[in-house]
Amino acid sequence: MNMRSSVIGKVIGVSVLLRFLVTGLAVALPGDSARVTEDPKRPKFNHSYTFLKLSQNKITTPDSKALTGFYQALDSLKNGTRKKVNVVHIGDSHIQADLFSGRVRTLMQDSAVFGNGGRGFVFPYPLARTNNPYNYKVTSTGQWTGCRNVQRNQNCEWGLAGITAETIDSSATFSLQTLTSFNKYPVSHLRVFYPVKDESQFEVLVEAADSVYRPIKIDPLGFAEFAFAYEVTQLTVKFQKTNPKQYHFTLQGISLENNRPGVQYASLGVNGAEVISFLRNPALEENLKALNPDLIIISLGTNDSYGRNFDPVYFKQIYGTLLQRIRRAAPNTSILLTTPGDCYLNRKYPNYSTGKAVLKIHELAEETGCAVWDFYRVMGGLRSVVKWQYSGLATKDRVHLTGKGYKLQGELLFDALMRDYLSND
Repeated sequence: MNMRSSVIGKVIGVSVLLRFLVTGLAVALPGDSARVTEDPKRPKFNHSYTFLKLSQNKITTPDSKALTGFYQALDSLKNGTRKKVNVVHIGDSHIQADLFSGRVRTLMQDSAVFGNGGRGFVFPYPLARTNNPYNYKVTSTGQWTGCRNVQRNQNCEWGLAGITAETIDSSATFSLQTLTSFNKYPVSHLRVFYPVKDESQFEVLVEAADSVYRPIKIDPLGFAEFAFAYEVTQLTVKFQKTNPKQYHFTLQGISLENNRPGVQYASLGVNGAEVISFLRNPALEENLKALNPDLIIISLGTNDSYGRNFDPVYFKQIYGTLLQRIRRAAPNTSILLTTPGDCYLNRKYPNYSTGKAVLKIHELAEETGCAVWDFYRVMGGLRSVVKWQYSGLATKDRVHLTGKGYKLQGELLFDALMRDYLSND
């Protein structure tokens, strides 16, 4: 048995369980033994989502090598020749809450699969007065002003997160605590992202475990790096004014990192974001170079195609421009595009534009060497969100999913990725 098949044996166990969960049936994957589906200890589920198109739950790779780099990185992680595999997932409100992406992260970071390599790049969303993911808590002192890339009348120094928080008060602080009731995300290294070349920025310090740390490095790629004496789950970022030129601090994000081997999975979403929103981020490339991801997952298109004035040609054009910028910053990174799910306009009318956006995403993948996961088709296609709503998987707005629905979406993506990983051995 080769190395990947051996490694994936544990993954298959999770994948089979997920397939059973979404269908209510015991379905064997390629290479599974019959005993896997007959194990009396396996949980039994009473629900069955017959509207799912599970035959479409797959990764499409017009370029057969689209995810090769990512899969080789996973191989190297498992054979011990590398310590981290970095995933960055960007998108809109479906990602900001981190329910969909958070489920994929939890499954990938399972100790039986690839291991917990850290929470990665995050943004303290409450500083910008918007909703925060469930797996870390943010508090602050002083006055902070948020700026989001969906605010067309604003032009801020956005990085990859698409959100900044600025203070003109050198005594302001913010604290972050990783919540161990979910997955544990201890932090041994921290990177604080801000415009480091701007001499008007305050100096940044970090307090953790009753000690105050100064940066071990100020990197021209736009971050200050801190190393702690031991792992912590709570920290406070502070500032210091050391010369008259300094009058503010503009936070672009922070990266929570550890020394443990595994997958580091960052997710960054902005409520209401369209593709063009991320084109407004001046530090996008800089942040990507600093993070050096092995896989970038892009989940955009819901807001672009929401409405009757959707222009598929323009959508493809600006999406292609975003991919060009990402490729310039991370030329060796694998890219996976996920399609938007079905939705309704004003809760009443089927949105035919979503299907048009999906077609353009497939065209882009073929032209740019990206992979695609077509959630629109897996979900059931046009009008399927109504069935998701009646099953408790989508909210009344018929755009967003419930917590249960996002969890299912994450399991479906994980299942598709792991199947493709195995089949590309």
